[in-house]
Amino acid sequence: TWKSEIYQFFDSNVVTKKDNNGRIFQQFSCTAPGFKGVHRYQTKLDGEPASDRSSTSNLKKHAETCWGKEVVKARLTGGVSNSPRNGNIFASFARTGQRPVKVSHRAHTEPEFRAHIVCWLAEANRPFRIMEDRELRELLLAGRPEHTIPSRRVIGRDLNEAFDRCSQRIVNMLENYNGRLSFAMDAWTSPNHRAFVAWTVHLQHEGQPLVFLLDVFEVPEVRL
Repeated sequence: TWKSEIYQFFDSNVVTKKDNNGRIFQQFSCTAPGFKGVHRYQTKLDGEPASDRSSTSNLKKHAETCWGKEVVKARLTGGVSNSPRNGNIFASFARTGQRPVKVSHRAHTEPEFRAHIVCWLAEANRPFRIMEDRELRELLLAGRPEHTIPSRRVIGRDLNEAFDRCSQRIVNMLENYNGRLSFAMDAWTSPNHRAFVAWTVHLQHEGQPLVFLLDVFEVPEVRL
């Protein structure tokens, strides 16, 4: 009987197969989406039973690769993984823009969760008070009672600090940029007949085109 808690990261339907050399192995299918699993050999090349045929070390390594060391450790000890992979919310901001657009099977740490909330509110133009919506809190906390949802005041503080840090980083990037900077202006009239002008800067950074909004100001008077 397999009693190790590591088996919970794999499908219970374990298949026994043979490789091209006739060695018998067990095929463990990982429950994480997009991962095939791991082999555990039961015999050696000479057909004798393998000394590590009951070892779970490779299973643990695979689980840590798919789910993260914090999650695996928490499951093995029967606790809850609350230790952040990086306790700095701004380090989480640096990673969110580099990730592919797909759902992660790892639970977000608190800094990552707050970073994603700030990005969502800013990009979707949502008010801070939406974090106090009863149905939204139900969706976010269902099955995760140990999680906490930051208040709108915490989110507001995170957003202001993120803006200040991003602004300073952009200033440093532009001041130290070894190349040409292209500036552009765009003007438009809002539905309430108020005219605005936006000022942007365009550059290439590490092979990628970047554009930053520098300022938006209202035109006090429009002459036709």
